[in-house]
Amino acid sequence: MTSDTQQPEPIRMVSLRTKFIVFISVIIVAVCSGLSWYVVNQQSQIMAQALRKIGLVIVKNLAYNSRFPLIAKDTISLERLLDGALKIDEVVYVIMTDPQGVPLVAKSKGALRAGRQTRIAESPVYPDSHIVQSLLAISHSDPVITSFKSDIQPGTGPDTSSSPWWNLQFTDQTELLYDFAIPVRRRMSSDPLLGPLVLEQQENIVGSEFSGPPGSPIHGIVQVGVSNEKMIQQLTDLVRNIVLITVLIIMLGIMATAVLANRIINPLRSLAEVAKKVSTGDFSVSLDPTTQDEVGELTTVFNTMTQAIRDREQAISAQVATITKHANKLTTLNQTGTAIASHLDLNTLLSTVLHLLVEKVGFTHMLLMLYDRDRGIAHKAQTAGISEDLDAHVRSLEISIREDGTIHADLLLHGEAFFVPEIDVVSARIDPKIRAVLQELGTTSFVCAPLKSQQHIMGFITADSTPQTCTQEDLELLITIANTVGVAIDNARAYQELEQLNITLEQRVEERTHELTEANVKLQELDQLKSVFVTIVSHELRTPMTSVKGLVENMLDGLTGELTERQTFYLSRVRANVERLTRMINDLLDLSRIEAGRMDLIPVTLSMPELITEVTENLQDMATEHGLTLTIAQAHAISPVRGDLDKMSQVLTNLVHNAIKFTPPNGNVQISVVNKDDQWVQVCVADTGCGIPQEELETIFERFYRSPSRPHKSKGAGLGLGLAITKSLVELHGGKIWVESIQGKGTKFFITVPVHGSAK
Repeated sequence: MTSDTQQPEPIRMVSLRTKFIVFISVIIVAVCSGLSWYVVNQQSQIMAQALRKIGLVIVKNLAYNSRFPLIAKDTISLERLLDGALKIDEVVYVIMTDPQGVPLVAKSKGALRAGRQTRIAESPVYPDSHIVQSLLAISHSDPVITSFKSDIQPGTGPDTSSSPWWNLQFTDQTELLYDFAIPVRRRMSSDPLLGPLVLEQQENIVGSEFSGPPGSPIHGIVQVGVSNEKMIQQLTDLVRNIVLITVLIIMLGIMATAVLANRIINPLRSLAEVAKKVSTGDFSVSLDPTTQDEVGELTTVFNTMTQAIRDREQAISAQVATITKHANKLTTLNQTGTAIASHLDLNTLLSTVLHLLVEKVGFTHMLLMLYDRDRGIAHKAQTAGISEDLDAHVRSLEISIREDGTIHADLLLHGEAFFVPEIDVVSARIDPKIRAVLQELGTTSFVCAPLKSQQHIMGFITADSTPQTCTQEDLELLITIANTVGVAIDNARAYQELEQLNITLEQRVEERTHELTEANVKLQELDQLKSVFVTIVSHELRTPMTSVKGLVENMLDGLTGELTERQTFYLSRVRANVERLTRMINDLLDLSRIEAGRMDLIPVTLSMPELITEVTENLQDMATEHGLTLTIAQAHAISPVRGDLDKMSQVLTNLVHNAIKFTPPNGNVQISVVNKDDQWVQVCVADTGCGIPQEELETIFERFYRSPSRPHKSKGAGLGLGLAITKSLVELHGGKIWVESIQGKGTKFFITVPVHGSAK
């Protein structure tokens, strides 16, 4: 497969000038030809109508004037009539017959051409006899017109050979003869008053007025032959003249079109050539308008456009140069930022930045000095673009900074930047040590800017463009770089301090970590001791508390004798506190088992409605004592669950007990149970109590949490373990617990327990 591909030949373009001339020429030819054809056609029709009128008038006039000579068969009179008719150019022959169709008189011009008449006997021109026979058989008196071709062609006479070359034949040259025949009938009555009629009056008289009414006897037949030779000759002359005029008009039109096309196309062609030069980048060309029309206006607009493009190109070139210069500066700033970010060592950082400015921006010499505020000196100079000997000398310089009006004082004490176009003008404000260095370098102008960071002046930077003079743009660039370098110096110092602090901090962290490890070990030991202590104490306390409770109940039951009212009151209070202590001990034991992971469940199949009913019955008396309504709302066909009977009973008891405890009198506590998503059974304990603040909803399940905002009906508050134990027991069953509450309106606790046999 070759890579060479045959390029298609370019399509040859037909010029606009050719199209314009051809289009206008076609229009001119079409219009002129159409008009010529129309004129010739109209003239031909007019001549044909005139020839017919001439034939009708002649035959009718002859029929009228030949009535009596036909009756008398006066051939002499009839010949005189024939001679008069033959004097008309269009008449070729005249024939008059008797009633039987036999010619009485007949005369013909024969081959009459160019004003010369031959004898009838030499070349007679007569029609066929059947025309006369057909007229004898008809009953009407109207003229009958019959056309036929003559045997003699017109234009074949002796004079045609001398016709000039332009005498062309543009029409059908065959001569046609028109035979006008009319019967002459006997009139029914004579009209002596009817005198001779002139030709114009006879032209509109009908045939019956000349030859009698239809059906009357026939005296004879009058036949007149009319030729269209003269009409053909006139029409031929007309066509030739029209053709010559049409050709002349077409030629003049084409010439005018060509002139107009040149007037339009030549400026456009010149404009196209100039446009090609402009497209190649030559904007110096222009074109003078040669006309005052739209083309001239287009030329003027094009020149304006070219000038605008030329001006724009110059502006763009200037902008590109400016953008290139700024791009170089931005590139330098970017590279400076990269160098600052990649170097944390202060000396390396400053040296890299200075050499970068000399290489990229075009500064000749660079000088940077740091400011020690405590000592009031500028020192630790960094240079670029100077010799090693001079660099070593500059690095050892220390300049005292005080309020003495020098440029260095204004730089480091007031943070001012300077653009010095001529060093001689400010020579007195330059420190002698620095002035000596500038003189050795041959510096005539320079720019300098302070190194700032967080309103602190870190030092100053100076640059020159020897042998060129510095500009205001150099100062602006140096100020930008100085701000960046100032921040970099501050960051480098901070990094050094941070690095030193990290070294110290690592040692302190190691020491603190060791201390925390030891403390954590001790805390774990103490936590174990606490758990053991709680377990032992709880077990040890349950036995005496059980004994105390039994003895108090025996005394209240009267086993030790009758008690006074005051003794009964005190013993009742003792029994209540013993029960409270027992609950606390049980909570502590449950919590220690849960934390130790020793809380064992004995799962059985449970019916939540039955368990809720049992818990409700046990707490019904308590709800009645508090003036509350305790109700159950459950759906039908609640699915069974798998759980520990005692632990689930403890969960429900804790929730209902809390609801009764924190609901005011005349309130309502309701327990509802429903199936949830075919995998869970959901229980809700809702009350109309005081509610829980929103900020406490996330903390009420924590151990030993006691809300400071909730009123308590009992004189002694619990340990804050009930909800924590309840949450742990629900989660041990694979369920969840949460709370919804509106302060002042009530609280709803929800628990979900998996249905027996479902995946947890």
